Amino acid sequence: MEAPWNGEKVNLFVRVLAIVFIICGIFAFGSLAYALFKTGEFSFSNLDFRMLIGTISGPYCFLLFLKVAVTGYAPKSWIPWR
Repeated sequence: MEAPWNGEKVNLFVRVLAIVFIICGIFAFGSLAYALFKTGEFSFSNLDFRMLIGTISGPYCFLLFLKVAVTGYAPKSWIPWR
């Protein structure tokens, strides 16, 4: 199955939004890592289905937007690093 975006060139507005998303993602991950390091309280018993989906889809969306922000083109497949 082919991705709906299939390597299209994105305009400057979308590229800027992708850059903003990447910057926000880096800050969010950094603050979460700092909070977990400082408190030391993390367990997998707190994960429910929504958190599991977010944990899986978060890095995928981050890589997808990173590809758009760096290259200016949408990925040609569903896998951004191809």
